Amino acid sequence: MEQIEKRRGPLRRLSDDDIRILKECSKPHSFKADEIVLQQGQHNASLFFVLDGVLHVRRHAEGQQVLLGRLEPGSFFGDISLFDPGPTTAAVVGVSPGQLAEVEGVDLERFISVRPAAAARLLHGLLAGMADRLRRTDDRLVEAIFWGGLLR
Repeated sequence: MEQIEKRRGPLRRLSDDDIRILKECSKPHSFKADEIVLQQGQHNASLFFVLDGVLHVRRHAEGQQVLLGRLEPGSFFGDISLFDPGPTTAAVVGVSPGQLAEVEGVDLERFISVRPAAAARLLHGLLAGMADRLRRTDDRLVEAIFWGGLLR
């Protein structure tokens, strides 16, 4: 899990001590190309940080697979189900081999209680990433409406 040292995304806001404790609260996972890391509709209570490799976020709808996004080192996923318990909204599939750090909800709570200031910085980074995704989704929706994709 040495790759957690390559701090990108929300992890870049953490100190060396914060990272050490977060490592204690996380589990390493490797994935392969074409491996389904998270299945759409499954219940998940973990937050995943992409340390190495590339993944695609796909949603099955109307008999089609729709590519929603690309996750690279510094990205995260699992946040929606973690903060709003329920089935996952999309599948996450490896494009290349890579490494993840998984932080289960109970371990995130432990990190929050042990390192509250660091947790605030981490959560701020997560919210910034989620807001960026929402902004891009809004842009796609407006574009689809403008070009008539949703009005037909």
